[in-house]
This record gives sequence, structure tokens and C-alpha cells, in this order.
Amino acid sequence: MVRQIQRKKSDIFGWPFIGLMFKNKKVLFIVRAFVMALFVSAIYFGITYPTLQENPYTTAIFWSLFWPFFMIVSLVLLGPAFCGICPHGVMGRAINKFSLKKSMPKWMQKRGIGLGILLIAYWVPVYLFPELLKSPYIAAILFMMLTVFAMLSYYIFKDMAYCTYLCPIGAVTKGYGKIGMAELRTYEEECFTCKTFDCALACTSHLQPFLFEKKNSMRDCTLCMDCANACEAVSFTLTAPGATLSKNINDKSTAHTWVFILLLAVITITMKFHHGLGHSALKTSLPWYKMGKWMEHFMPSGVDWIGFSALIMALGVTFALVFGGFFVAAKILKVQYNKYLHSLSYALIPLMIIGSLSHVGTFFFVSYASSLTNAFYWLISSDTLVKPLASFRDGWVHIFALLNFVAIIWSEILVYKRVSLFTRSFKLKISAILWSSLIIYFLLFLAIL
Repeated sequence: MVRQIQRKKSDIFGWPFIGLMFKNKKVLFIVRAFVMALFVSAIYFGITYPTLQENPYTTAIFWSLFWPFFMIVSLVLLGPAFCGICPHGVMGRAINKFSLKKSMPKWMQKRGIGLGILLIAYWVPVYLFPELLKSPYIAAILFMMLTVFAMLSYYIFKDMAYCTYLCPIGAVTKGYGKIGMAELRTYEEECFTCKTFDCALACTSHLQPFLFEKKNSMRDCTLCMDCANACEAVSFTLTAPGATLSKNINDKSTAHTWVFILLLAVITITMKFHHGLGHSALKTSLPWYKMGKWMEHFMPSGVDWIGFSALIMALGVTFALVFGGFFVAAKILKVQYNKYLHSLSYALIPLMIIGSLSHVGTFFFVSYASSLTNAFYWLISSDTLVKPLASFRDGWVHIFALLNFVAIIWSEILVYKRVSLFTRSFKLKISAILWSSLIIYFLLFLAIL
């Protein structure tokens, strides 16, 4: 154990005041208690006041605060930082102290389970039943069910296995967290002589923080900061955005590959199909619009069949361009396809996460700011209503769309760097890049269109 250390300027733990927010136990307790209060109150009020007319609070907390800011924005800035204050994780670490500590069965140790829950419980309903999750009652029931499921998992299984395999956003935060600008590291000169490994002993997930930098991967770290409180040699270091993405990543799990590809299809491409082009002058001539309208004639009512068609077509296009392009590139380079797919999938990260920042920036002015403000006024029993700061008719709001081009350029640079890990031949490199970038070119086409 190291009790005192001279911290580098890039180590956030050494910064006045800000360092306390990330490392001090009392400050962390206050932050976690605040987030927990928001979470629990949103569920309570959603059940007590089930309609949107009588309760604007629940949906504002879940869909205007937790998802866009606690997830998307925090991932871009600090990686999986939300996991460190997540209400489920906080309760889980407490339950873990008296849990049954059973090993999770092998059939449950599939990182895709959490991703499947996210898709089935959230993204599919978003497109098929767009009004469903806007109901405070439905949103509250959904999160209450997930909470009960999480608590049972924490009580039965050891090592915070729920966070690793079953959490709906676990695979998302661990995968996309690699784009963040801060990483948990250690001062190697101190670790070389360490014989107690207090950082590893303090970790409720049984990880080894002193190996994070060497492996270029934080693995399943939730940034709970228990290791940082156990040893002063642990650092939270600022890095270049996505610094790990251009290097070899020592992570054999293929779950992240599916996270990047599926969410690219389900969020980025489908949103551009259904909510982007779907609101343009081209609307009635779009193939998913025509198919959705055709399905409405003989399929059950109450379902957004246009949204369903957009989702299916987005999945088809994404799979074809990603898997097809990567397959041809792997053949050109004469490398194992699965290895190439797993490596190049990291180059797709900016397409979804930075593209989502465009959505968050626009909707902050169009919806989120007013929703959160009105939720606060409702909470204090005030009749005050705040209007949105802007509308889609305001041209300046669309400046956030430029982030889509940032995502495209960044992703193309990552394709070049990751292809370079497989070959030094300029000719082979150019050919592989062209085929590996098919999905990027398609998104560029959509952005311009």
C-alpha cells in the first residue's frame, strides 16, 4: 500500500476540489445519494402519478437526464464514470457484503445478455410503440423490474457479476467508455515493488487495476474508486480522447463487437432513417415508409409499422456493409476474419457515440432543458411552465449536426490506424480501408442527404 505520492499534473485525483469529487469517500457518498434519490423518486412518482399530464417528473429524470447526460455525455468525457454512481451498482456493492456469493452459471456468463435486455426492453419499444415509454407508469415499472432483477442477482452471485454480464447498459459503458478522456491507471514505479496488492483486494469485481495500462483495457471496471481509496498509487489520468482505440486492445470478448454494430444499426442508422429522413420532403418515397404503410393494411393497429420497417432495414443495411466490407478486407489482408472483425469494430465507436452527442445537443435546447426545469417546478408544487429554448425551425439548432461529420472523420482515421496494425503494404492498406469503410461512406451519404 502506498499512503502518499507525488501526483502528475494529468492525474485528476491531484486536482484541488475536482479531485475530491472523484476520490473523497464523503463527496462520493453525497453524489451517489443524490443520484439514488433521483432514481427512487422517479420510480415512486411514476407509480403514484401514472400519467404524463399529472407527472412530468419521471420521464424527465429517466429520458432527459439519465440517458443523455449521465450516459452519453459522461461516456465521451470520462468513460464509464456513470457506473461509479449508478444506483444499481451502489446497492450491489452493499448487498455484496452479505450475498450468497455463488458463482454465476456458465450459461449466464454471456455479455450479450445485458445487450439483449437493452434492445428488447428499450430500443424495440421505442420504434414499435413510440408513446409507450413516455408513460411515467410504464417507465417506472420498467426500472423497478430491472432493479428487482439486479438486487436478486447481486444477492445470489459473487464479484458483482450482474454488472459484468446482465446489466443492460454494462456492455455499452464498457465498450463505448474507451472513447473517454480519462483512464484509471497506476504509478508503475510503485507497483513494481508492491507486495500487498491492496488495489486488487479492494476491488469488488476482483480486477487488477495495476495491469489496466499494460493491457490497454480497463476490462469490467466500474470506476467505483474503491481501489483508489485503498492505495494512493492508483491514478485517474487524463488522456487524448479515444487514445486506446488506435492500439492493440487486449480484450478477447466479442460482446463489444456486437455492441458497436447493433447499436450503430439500432440507434444511429435507424434514427437517421425514421427521425431524420422520415421528417424530410422525401418521406413518402422512402422504402421503409412505403413498407410500413403497406403493413398497416393487414397488421395489428397500435404499432408504428413505419418505425419497425426502418429498424429492420437499418439492421439489414448495417450488417451487409459492416460484415460484408470487413470480410472482403480480411480476405485482401489474408487475416482471420473474426480477429479482423473484432479489431476493426472499435473504429465504429465514434459513429454512434459522437453521433449521439449531436442528438443530445439539439434536444437539450428543443426538449431536455425545459423538461427538466418543468420537472423541478412540479416537484416543488409550482404551476410555472417553461417553454423549450428552441425549436427545429431555428436554424442555429442544427449546428450540432456537424458532430456527425466529426464522427465520420474520426472513425475513418481509426479505420486507417487499425488496418495499419495488420499490414505495412500501402496497396493492401488502401484496399482494406476502402472496403472496411463502407458503413462510414453510407453514413456520410445520409448526413449530406
